[in-house]
Amino acid sequence: MRALVRTVLSAASTIAAASAVAGEAPRVVVGNGRFELVRADGTKAPQSELSGVVITLGDGPGPVRKLRIDAVEPDPMDPAGELMLYTLVERVGADGAWENICQPDRQGRRAAFPLSGFFTDRIVHVEASSRLSILCTAGAEGKCVRFGYKPWGRAPDGTPLAPYYQTCLRLVRADYCGDGVGHTRDGTPIDIFDRTGVQNDEIAPGMGFEAAFAPDGAVCVAHPCLPDEASLQRIVELCPKLAGRVGATCDDASPGLLFVRSFGK
Repeated sequence: MRALVRTVLSAASTIAAASAVAGEAPRVVVGNGRFELVRADGTKAPQSELSGVVITLGDGPGPVRKLRIDAVEPDPMDPAGELMLYTLVERVGADGAWENICQPDRQGRRAAFPLSGFFTDRIVHVEASSRLSILCTAGAEGKCVRFGYKPWGRAPDGTPLAPYYQTCLRLVRADYCGDGVGHTRDGTPIDIFDRTGVQNDEIAPGMGFEAAFAPDGAVCVAHPCLPDEASLQRIVELCPKLAGRVGATCDDASPGLLFVRSFGK
């Protein structure tokens, strides 16, 4: 799943950009959930002017990739107006045709946005100004930002959201052990909630409490998200730390940063 919905690239803090306007020497910088096109005179161009810009990404001696921005729109899920969604395409195949780098999300959108830093093989987000991740809306990494757990932001009560973002990555992927291995499938409905006011508990008929999560995986598991993917017994075998923390003793009063309900029971 990760290879289909996320592209991680090394990049300098300033990214070269090719502009259709002759005589300009623009550069693209990464803000919180958006690209910013900086003109030669230092002013920032409107987001609409990013359409058609080709961004060259690379780390110097390594391979270079060129992504073209075909469309830009504000994220309708972000009331703060920080996130912008970009249609990004790249030349692929022998004919060099431009193709979207993202898979469709549940709404059929194939969009992406940037985030500074990178992800380890165990799906740990590491903040680093010299690295850039391109997050597609179909992947857990992009979904968790759009759910409101912006790693650079704060919750309504002032709580830093970076640990919540990491926790969300575990929860959305049903990564109970916190080892980067998920136990769910794309399209599985869940209800996420927390105690900070970012996501409220909105119980859907038929959903039951599944698990409480922390940045390193599940704190406890009441029932698996997909029983055919991993039973409670199998989860304990895979995650010995959860011994004695599965079944009826796990509920929404359990400790954790994020909580989830699902239809898995």
